[in-house]
Amino acid sequence: MGTPPVPAIVGPTASGKTAIAIDVARELGGEIISMDSRQAYDGFAIGTAAPTAAELAAAPHHGVGLLDPHERYGAGRFARLATAWISDIRGRGLVPILAGGTGLFLRALTHPMFEEPAFDPQRRGRLHDWLAELEGGELLRWATRLDPSLAARKRPLDRQRAARTIELALLSGEPLSGWMASGRTERPPLRTATWVLEVPAPLLRERIRRRADGLIRGGAWPLEVRGLLSRGLEDSRAFNALGYADVAAFVRGHAGLEETIERVCAATWRYARRQRTWFRHQLPGDAVALDGLTKSGQLARRIAREWRESASRAEDGREIGG
Repeated sequence: MGTPPVPAIVGPTASGKTAIAIDVARELGGEIISMDSRQAYDGFAIGTAAPTAAELAAAPHHGVGLLDPHERYGAGRFARLATAWISDIRGRGLVPILAGGTGLFLRALTHPMFEEPAFDPQRRGRLHDWLAELEGGELLRWATRLDPSLAARKRPLDRQRAARTIELALLSGEPLSGWMASGRTERPPLRTATWVLEVPAPLLRERIRRRADGLIRGGAWPLEVRGLLSRGLEDSRAFNALGYADVAAFVRGHAGLEETIERVCAATWRYARRQRTWFRHQLPGDAVALDGLTKSGQLARRIAREWRESASRAEDGREIGG
């Protein structure tokens, strides 16, 4: 008997993933694993649109509010945690459900990363401190010098990927592209059945605006940020989550209300556009597009039905997509 694929519900921010994932969990008897790179941090719930207390009560969630804001949380760490959560959920006879908008987290499960060697934590810490002081251009120059093959790819290196390229080359003596090509992976690839929510751009922008306006004008997000600033978390890794610096400027009186809302909306829309592009080109070929305007319950029933069909084929020993 084959193992059923793990259902994965993805889509850009404000597309309605949380509500649908909860409905799917109810339909299938499952638990949700959040594929969000910032909802994992404790204290960063409002601005990251993390599940509310009511939503957490409606369906168990993993990967929400579990990390100290200073901790590092990338695709590799997520994949290790998610693999353990999936095993635990399945072991209790339930269905693990992946849901979120961080495409690289999903890819880290379906296309496992290379097995990284153990590094001396003190050396790694000193290197992180040095990398944090480098300007973007200098980071790119170092990355290009240490790993010209990776840097020459069409996809440009962002700051995080450039720093990672430098880190691995200096600590291991082998470039990142070499590790990626070696085939030494941490775990077998995870089979998924993927559904992607699609919402027309004008409506998605309007949803983003309504959410930002409500959270900022209503006071919930500024209140959260005041608490984070009082805890000295402005320099934490989590604080670079979308919009937090803008809301901090508003809280400190350095920006007006309308200006802050506009900045957050513009930055969130740019992020949503990048997500839409990534999902369009990077998801498995058998990913199913869903009309995000359809009612949550209706979509959940469809996902549950199609997943059961995939699970049945897996039990019969036939090959399934993912």
